[in-house]
Amino acid sequence: MAKVQRRKQNKGFRSLKHNRTVIYRHLINNANSIKILEHLGVGFERDLFLAALNNLSDKGNPLRFNNFAYCMREIITLILEKYSSDEDVLNCHWYKNETDKEGGVTRAQRVKYSIQGGFTDEKVFELLGLDEEDDKEFIEDKLKDFSKRFRELNEHTHLREKRFNIGDVLCEELASQVLDAMNGILTLIEDLREEVKLHVAGEIDEALISEFVSTTFDDLDILSTHTTVDYSELDSYHVESISSDYAVIKGYGTVYCDLQWGSGSDMRNGIGASMSDSFPYDFTIRAKLTDLKRLELSEEGITVDTDSWYE
Repeated sequence: MAKVQRRKQNKGFRSLKHNRTVIYRHLINNANSIKILEHLGVGFERDLFLAALNNLSDKGNPLRFNNFAYCMREIITLILEKYSSDEDVLNCHWYKNETDKEGGVTRAQRVKYSIQGGFTDEKVFELLGLDEEDDKEFIEDKLKDFSKRFRELNEHTHLREKRFNIGDVLCEELASQVLDAMNGILTLIEDLREEVKLHVAGEIDEALISEFVSTTFDDLDILSTHTTVDYSELDSYHVESISSDYAVIKGYGTVYCDLQWGSGSDMRNGIGASMSDSFPYDFTIRAKLTDLKRLELSEEGITVDTDSWYE
C-alpha cells in the first residue's frame, strides 16, 4: 500500500513562533521596537511588524534583511498616512501641490500635518515663542531632518551585495539600525506635536473652559423639577488632537448643583423638597485654529455621570 504523505498546512508567520531565534528575541525587546509598536494598530499593522521580525529568523532566506527593511519603510508610510490622510492635508491653508499629480501629498507634508495640523507656520512660531526672523527656518529644518532620516531608512531597502545573504551578527546590527532610524522619525514627530499641543492648551486657559462647560450641563435636568448648577470644578484637560480646522480638547471635573422638586410655592408650603449634590463629568470640546478662544461642543459633548444618583 502506498504511503499517503500528509501535507503540512501553511499557517503563516505564527507557525514560526517556536523557532524564533536569538535575533528575534533581541529585537522584539529592543526599546525602539517597543516604541514603534505603540504607534501600530491591532491587526494588520502589528502583524506586519511581527512578520518582518519573524522573517529575520529565516536563515535560509538570503533576502531576509532586505525584506525586513522594505517592510519597515512601508510601516513608516502606513503610520504617516494614519496620522495625516490626504483629505486632512488638502484642507490645510498651508498646503500647496509639490507633486506632479492632482491633489498629491508628499511625505514631508504628512509629517508637517502630524506636527501642527492646520496651523499656519506663523501661528506655530507664535505658540512656541519663536522669533520669525532668527528662527525662520525652524519648521523647514525639522522637515529636512525628517527627510534625512527617511533617506537613511530607505537606503537599507536597496539590494546591494553587502546586505545580501548576510549572517546573524550583521543582520541583527543592520536591523537595529533600521529600528533606530524608524524610532528617530517617530520621536521627531511626536516631540514636536506634543510641544505644539502643550502650548495650545496654555492658550486655551482653564477659566475659559470652565465658563464654557458650566453653561452646558443638560444631563442634570432629568434629576429634579428644577436643577441649578451652583458651580463646577475643572480637574484636568488636555489637547487630544489638532486637525486641519480644530484643536480637540478633552477633560474632566466635578459639577455641584442644587436639586429642587416642586415649585417655589410648593417649597413655601412645605410640600416641596431640595438638596445639593455633586457629580463627575467629562467633556470633549473644540477650538477653531483661527481663534483658539472660540469654543464649541464636539459630537461627544459633555457627559455627566449620574449613576450614583440611582444607586
